[in-house]
Amino acid sequence: MPKFINPPGNPGAQYGLSSAAVSGEYMFAAGMALDFDTLQRSADAVEVADETRICLAGIEAKLNEAGFALTDIVKTTCWLSDESHRMEFIQAYRDYFGDGPYPARCSFVAGLAGGCRVEIDAVAFRSA
Repeated sequence: MPKFINPPGNPGAQYGLSSAAVSGEYMFAAGMALDFDTLQRSADAVEVADETRICLAGIEAKLNEAGFALTDIVKTTCWLSDESHRMEFIQAYRDYFGDGPYPARCSFVAGLAGGCRVEIDAVAFRSA
């Protein structure tokens, strides 16, 4: 049975969103720098690098809450609102993971909600 990670006052619940889900040894989490009051990009996401770090920090907090670690991420799917953001995103992504290992990653360019430029979906696996 999946366990959904929804901290008290989870702002996403009003939009039908869970923060993350754990099923067995897998965890699924998404990160987006979205202000749920305005449904616009968070004010502190000034640069694409800031926004990338906010997304990854949100995912990492959810991982930690469920007993996972950043190094448990095996796969990310990343969306950028514009191809011109790719290099700044890649640098911030690499900086966040340090020397690696880096998860398998697919990146796409697509329209994103609320003026956001980055959205990240992560799959983590906790090995025994």
